[in-house]
Amino acid sequence: MYQDSYQVIVIGGGHAGCEAALASSRIGLRTLMLNLNVDNTALMPCNPSIGGPAKGHLVREVSALGGEQARAADSSTLMVRWLNTSKGAAVRALRAQCDPFRYSTYYRKLLTSQKNLDVHQDEVTEILTDSGKVTGVLTRHGAKYTASAVVIAGGVYMAGRVFMGEVSFSSGPMGQTNSEKLAKSLEALGIVTGKMRTDTTPRLNINTIDFNGMTAQYSDDEPLCFDIWGKGKLYAHDYACWFSRTTEETYNVISRNIKRSPLVTGGVEANGPRYCPSIEDKFLRFPDHITHPIVFEPVSSNNDEVYVQNFSTSLPYDVQVEMIRTLPGCEHAKIIKPGYGIEYTYILPDQLKHSLENKNIAGLFCAGQVNGTSGYEEAAAQGLLAGINAAMYVKGEEPLVIGRDEGYLGVLVDDLTVKNTDEPYRMLTGRCERRLLLRWDNAAHRLSLYGRKAGLIDDSRWKFLEKRFENENSETARLKSTKIFPSAENERICAEFDAEILTEAMTLADYLKHKGVNYELVKKLSPSPFELDREEIAHVETELRYVGYLERETRTAGRMKNLDGAKIPDDFDYDSVKGLRAESLQKLKRYRPESLGNALRISGVTPVDVQLISVILARNERRHSDNE
Repeated sequence: MYQDSYQVIVIGGGHAGCEAALASSRIGLRTLMLNLNVDNTALMPCNPSIGGPAKGHLVREVSALGGEQARAADSSTLMVRWLNTSKGAAVRALRAQCDPFRYSTYYRKLLTSQKNLDVHQDEVTEILTDSGKVTGVLTRHGAKYTASAVVIAGGVYMAGRVFMGEVSFSSGPMGQTNSEKLAKSLEALGIVTGKMRTDTTPRLNINTIDFNGMTAQYSDDEPLCFDIWGKGKLYAHDYACWFSRTTEETYNVISRNIKRSPLVTGGVEANGPRYCPSIEDKFLRFPDHITHPIVFEPVSSNNDEVYVQNFSTSLPYDVQVEMIRTLPGCEHAKIIKPGYGIEYTYILPDQLKHSLENKNIAGLFCAGQVNGTSGYEEAAAQGLLAGINAAMYVKGEEPLVIGRDEGYLGVLVDDLTVKNTDEPYRMLTGRCERRLLLRWDNAAHRLSLYGRKAGLIDDSRWKFLEKRFENENSETARLKSTKIFPSAENERICAEFDAEILTEAMTLADYLKHKGVNYELVKKLSPSPFELDREEIAHVETELRYVGYLERETRTAGRMKNLDGAKIPDDFDYDSVKGLRAESLQKLKRYRPESLGNALRISGVTPVDVQLISVILARNERRHSDNE
């Protein structure tokens, strides 16, 4: 007899589903992953890349919490580079082109060999509940599985519909099976859903493209990796991305055929991604821009496909062929896979707590694009958090909630649950008001203790971190306490590094803040007994160089944390608060924020409104204390 009783069920085998299932099972709960197609585990239907500004921070945070996306990316990297190196430590991050087949294989091997985890190919058609609590699921195969917690990570598959000009049909991404009945089940439970849209580009045959005249970009010439525990690998000139632009003729082709786009005909009404618009979106929104930058990116070491970044489209196939032929070097290019738009059902994320649990149905968690986000990185980070919290729910323990001052993941979840979204949400560094505190180099410092407590970081990895922290702290203390003095030899060394000349006695830590000074120079002026690796050096440099800014940011974050710590009861009566503005009252009753900090971040709610609520909370607290 097959097993039909689990503690946690994960619906979906994409990036969110993979992280959720691995987290739950590794914490020790009997977990079932139900995937529409097991062969498409961790599919990369859009750009096969991982990382970039803000997104790379999320990947690093997944690693810090004990998740797998960083290692999956490292196992499949074709080309990797640092981005934003000229803009400072706060926004510096890695971006890698990955082989989607190797990436998917990495996850699938982990899932099928993971203790406490069963993986099964089936479609969930109904969520089962009883007395406001989730109890299990029904499937297309006629199976019933019971569980105390369910994680929905359905991606863009829920009621997915593909558009290519005048043609449209029910489908998941890249022609995969979609899920029609699950969305109806959620709506029957009173869950509010909406529609979103995303697009992808044509894939071309690399052998039919002439790259002469394009600008090639290769990997950085240093060992790199996403994983905190990774060793790093040198990729050098293994693969390249080629930079080019569309042409005036491309513009003319679109102009002649824009009337055939589903964005114009009304076939698609849902909002698409603001920060990654399709080529016809750009034509409609920026009509004065005749040409646009594009990038030809390698897809895999196993095939001859090239992905055309910044060229996603839902125009008809014949128009796509005509457009492609107008691109430099593509006069004879052949399309292997056409581009398309896909419209899908998502769940309005303001219905979720910060733990990603539904506010009205206990034990029901949601993660990934089903919450209105875009991107593999946003999905994986949410999946990891949802998997951890599903396990905590079943165990009767407090959920893990990441604050805005603790991680990009905290910013992501707070934005979704407090502010909601009606377009695909993309993580950006500009969304993070404390980004100097949330750098690439300190992800382990911020989050790894949470992963350790959850049971996702084993003894050997924890000892590695303890040693790293010890090295960083010891060297930081040495630099703060060691003084150097002007001398002919020191002046020669400073000149060798083209750095500001030392003119007075100061500590090494203070000198590190001067123009042109880096750790290598400081180490040469005063050799260290500690041998630090690149990661440790980056952390020590940043912490000392920006110490004043970091202290100020920490104080500001502390004040905001106090507001976040002021909890608002679920049944709080906002109508009893005299003086609230009508807009504030409406939004507070709709979103029902969990704390004063959450309330303040709702658009339209003012500091005065929050102050009025805090007075009532304090009065209620005094009455409660008096009654005791």
